[in-house]
Amino acid sequence: MGPSGKAASVDLPRAMGAWTRSDEVRRISPEKIFDYMDGAGELYLGYRFDHIDVAEYSAPGEDQILVELYWMETSDDAFGLLSGDWGGDPVDLDGLPARAARPFWLPERRALYGAGLLRLWSGNLYARVMTYRESPKSKEAVLKLGRAITAGRANSPAPPFLDALPSDVDTGFKLRSDRVCYFRSHLVLNSIYFLSTGNILDLGRSVEAATASYAAESRGTQRAVQLIIVRYPDEDSARKALVHFEQVYLPEKHKATPKSPSVDGQFWEIEDGWLGYARSGRGLALVFECRDRDSAGKFIKDSTDGLDRLEAHHE
Repeated sequence: MGPSGKAASVDLPRAMGAWTRSDEVRRISPEKIFDYMDGAGELYLGYRFDHIDVAEYSAPGEDQILVELYWMETSDDAFGLLSGDWGGDPVDLDGLPARAARPFWLPERRALYGAGLLRLWSGNLYARVMTYRESPKSKEAVLKLGRAITAGRANSPAPPFLDALPSDVDTGFKLRSDRVCYFRSHLVLNSIYFLSTGNILDLGRSVEAATASYAAESRGTQRAVQLIIVRYPDEDSARKALVHFEQVYLPEKHKATPKSPSVDGQFWEIEDGWLGYARSGRGLALVFECRDRDSAGKFIKDSTDGLDRLEAHHE
């Protein structure tokens, strides 16, 4: 059994079409991940990663098919890996629907395929099945392997934390479900929306966070708004993280921040638009690139209300 008592193995078929699996299924531990992949290992270690199982399939005259099974501590962590890139076409893997029955604005696609690569989320498992040269035969084999991997595994809901994200805001902006990412590490955040080379929000394995992009509903040149919400283990951690953010991201304005800031948050006009942020309990909301202070205020209110509802439900 793997993390949290969940099965951490899949009975990979010996053959799939013309492809045959090698005898060895390699297991990659967190300590060995950089020997297996150069650089990208930080992405997986940024979530609560347990190990990878790697299998290779070969066929005469065809490119190899590589199967990577990433076993995570929780389903939320596996979802987070998929949420880093919503590119590709949703795929139905027999009982693992392309979309689950949730509010339309939550990005619960479970399997995505494009250009020879299948990525899927199934419980505490994130998997990649890929071939470098796609053909009709290899695509069929890749998708069948995806079905074999997910067979008999129960579907899990998206992280409940995402329910704190407002679906739309009373400023003419609507959440883009293909621009929602669940994460724990500042390295993941910076790959989606760069804030700083350092960990200025004090993110880590015990922290939940999400970033989402909101597009203007009316046509025009208005750029998207970026929202970040974070939940820390306790209020003190959230308070310290907010101070850290202010000190690094807004060093001059931090000095001017009142000792007893407004309960509605802090708002500053900076180079790329209006920035707003507020803490509520152990939750933190930050919004970037708003067109005016009023818009930033509405984003912050809706977000902190969502965090408060989530906390009340959690209690």
